[in-house]
Amino acid sequence: MSRTEQAAKLLRLTRLDALARRTWSGLLIFNYHRFGSAGPHDDPDLYSATLEDFDTHVAELADRFEIVAAGSAEWRDDAPARRVAITVDDGYRDQVGAAEVLARRGVTGTFFVCTGFVDTPHHAWWDEIAWLTGGGACDLPPSEWFPTGLDSAGMSTTAFRRRVNLAYKARAGEYGEKFLDDLADAVGRARLAPGTSDHWMSWDDVRRVRELGMEMGAHTVTHPVLATLPKQRQHDEVATSIERLSAELAEPVDLFSYPVGARASFDDSTRGVLREIGVRRAFSFYGGVNGRRHDDMFDVQRAGVYAAHSTPVVRVMADLPRVLCKN
Repeated sequence: MSRTEQAAKLLRLTRLDALARRTWSGLLIFNYHRFGSAGPHDDPDLYSATLEDFDTHVAELADRFEIVAAGSAEWRDDAPARRVAITVDDGYRDQVGAAEVLARRGVTGTFFVCTGFVDTPHHAWWDEIAWLTGGGACDLPPSEWFPTGLDSAGMSTTAFRRRVNLAYKARAGEYGEKFLDDLADAVGRARLAPGTSDHWMSWDDVRRVRELGMEMGAHTVTHPVLATLPKQRQHDEVATSIERLSAELAEPVDLFSYPVGARASFDDSTRGVLREIGVRRAFSFYGGVNGRRHDDMFDVQRAGVYAAHSTPVVRVMADLPRVLCKN
């Protein structure tokens, strides 16, 4: 049993959950990705919940907190002490069902779309890595991606995949395709065929999510780690995604979420780009809660929900976010 599960059980048994909720104030944002279960071409770490479990999460949170829209919520000054928001990243097709769940519950979620996956559906780099490493852990030779190589002794397939994923985030930069080609050669497994992914929303789907009353934001074109790119490439990724989304929705878009969203995923150059383009709020993804004194609108913090998080776990994360909402 995980630490979070233990805390959930303890709070439930002692009925201290209401008291625990009084230990924080501000805005807590839960971030989801995919809904359902992973197939052989999917990164299982991207799955947050089934739609049935997501519906239960939303109902539980709505019963205990005011759920607000992340892009327009206020959590300082005279706002209620504790607010919760729900966001969803990437633009996968299964997220349309999540928007329908939120609409039925009368909740406004915020959906961040990677426009390049909608325009030209293809396998995301993290899903390709999951496929290429799915044959099991193996030693990787020294390379520009793994300067001292990667010794896989005692490493599970999951641990191997995550190590490769981290290397991509840290070093691939503008050369993501070369990274994947080199990985395919090293593991002896062919890459997934281009244009064979049917995972992504169409523009009609994106418009449907908006029509359901959801907020929409951009998430770049190709989902790179922005801080690993030159400033002009960062600008192009952000500006093009916002312009494309604005054109398809026929309305301004000024919300943005950082791909990967770790502290090292965006830098001062990224912030400068966002200011130039006119982004109003940008959302990170390394955990935390936005306290009443949090005023950095280019680092609005979010905590991840993953498939291993049962409804009691999500409930206790909301009760004790400063302790349990750390990615």
